[in-house]
Amino acid sequence: MTIAGIIEPLVLGFSTGTWCVMYCAPVLLPFLTAREGLNQKRNIQLIGLFLGGRLFAYVLLGLCLGAAGLLVMEFFDPVLARRISYVAYIFCGIVLLLSGFRRHICNSGKKCFSVVKAASGDPMTALFSGICVGFHICPPFWTAAVRSAAIGNPLAGSIYFLLFYAGTLPFFLPLLGIPFFNNRFPGFRKIAHMTQVLIGAYFLIFAGLIPFIFRR
Repeated sequence: MTIAGIIEPLVLGFSTGTWCVMYCAPVLLPFLTAREGLNQKRNIQLIGLFLGGRLFAYVLLGLCLGAAGLLVMEFFDPVLARRISYVAYIFCGIVLLLSGFRRHICNSGKKCFSVVKAASGDPMTALFSGICVGFHICPPFWTAAVRSAAIGNPLAGSIYFLLFYAGTLPFFLPLLGIPFFNNRFPGFRKIAHMTQVLIGAYFLIFAGLIPFIFRR
């Protein structure tokens, strides 16, 4: 890639980073704030897993779009993009709800299946929610998708998305301060937990299932 080809996706990611934070914050903020005993190391680990899941989705999409080349504009239409977003919302809602009700499920005297316990743990919740958010087709993503498809090369397409992703990272730096906030205002943990459950239900039902079934 040329210098211009490297700078373009970085600038695109940086200039649209507020969009990315807007879509990620409703998932990540309640999840992190609701964690008990959240220290700086644990906070960084969970943020890293979330961003790693988002990175995985971006690189995978970059590979697919780069391989499809300009033909993607014929097949990857807005209707398909919306349906991918609906499915991503459904899975994200399920992940958030499993995490939110994990303690009640596993401490209610009922058998807690190991797969449910593992899937609803903090690391897996952070990773899976990051992947789901990465598959949400937002306006900045569309811009990156068009440019990646125009390259017509899978490796170059994935690199384009990787650089686009890197350009958005500075907007996530304020999340590093969450442990300081948590330690000073422990009462917000319960509010954050309730918010996580409500957002999970909203994603699953209103942003996922209902539009997926009833909209075109």
